Amino acid sequence: MNVARALERSCLAAPGKEAILFEGRAMTYQELDRAASRAANVLRELGVARGDRVGLFLPNVPSFAVAYLGAQKVGAIAVSLNSMLKRDEVRFILDDSRPKVVVTTEAQRTNVPDDLEQPPAILIAEGEAGGADRVFQTMLERASDDAPAIDLEAETPAAILYTSGTTGFPKGATLSHGNVLSNIAATNRYTGMTAADRLLLFLPLFHCFGQNFILMSGLYAGATVVLERRFVMEQALAALAGGGATMLFGVPTTFITLLNAGLAEHTFAATRYCFSAAAPLPQEIARTWEERFGHKIWEGYGLT
Repeated sequence: MNVARALERSCLAAPGKEAILFEGRAMTYQELDRAASRAANVLRELGVARGDRVGLFLPNVPSFAVAYLGAQKVGAIAVSLNSMLKRDEVRFILDDSRPKVVVTTEAQRTNVPDDLEQPPAILIAEGEAGGADRVFQTMLERASDDAPAIDLEAETPAAILYTSGTTGFPKGATLSHGNVLSNIAATNRYTGMTAADRLLLFLPLFHCFGQNFILMSGLYAGATVVLERRFVMEQALAALAGGGATMLFGVPTTFITLLNAGLAEHTFAATRYCFSAAAPLPQEIARTWEERFGHKIWEGYGLT
């Protein structure tokens, strides 16, 4: 068992199919699997082994998926950090989880302290690398793309996602491979997600909603993930229309914003499924949405 086999399975079924669409560029399942394998070998080169942690301090970019899946392939544990955290918050999580490697961007690098209790190797996935930091893409280009996912027990840790810390310091919630695979299989079943779907993903990948419910569920189904850095209404509408996205995932404010924009009734004609989570969806919003656009908004409740 290994979370990364969700990708490998879909790659075998349709290697040339689009796995991720991002800012005008498509990454096929074969390209994504090869990139994840290169990432696995880069991590091995940096001394990462089964059970070690790999920090992901990234915005919504394809490198998040590449690094996450690469970590899974070698049996490492992906540690997601909220991309909006500041220096002291990052310090707490990195000192708590002690990753051997942190993948981040030039813009966010200033919030990664250099005097951590266990300093990690720093890989820059976007922008320039300074000092001892290394460019993630350059390392990927030099690495082998042969790295099948290793076999792991269901209870083996796959990821650590930190809680919001509203009642104290954030706590790392450890998700096993069996946990994640069970969740994404259930998501496929109850949303009816298939390889024919195109999933609009603007919710943060560092959160379990974006990471498991959308990204990993989409890859497990062999669907196409239309990835956006964040929710920008004009971009989301373009992805739904021009990108042919069939599934819309959001939080209540997403649907409220779209409702208040005075959109035409046919705006979501190609969309077959709408889903809201992370906070209660007001009944009036759900009712008005269905009356105006002809779609029910399904609602979910989850925990990190």
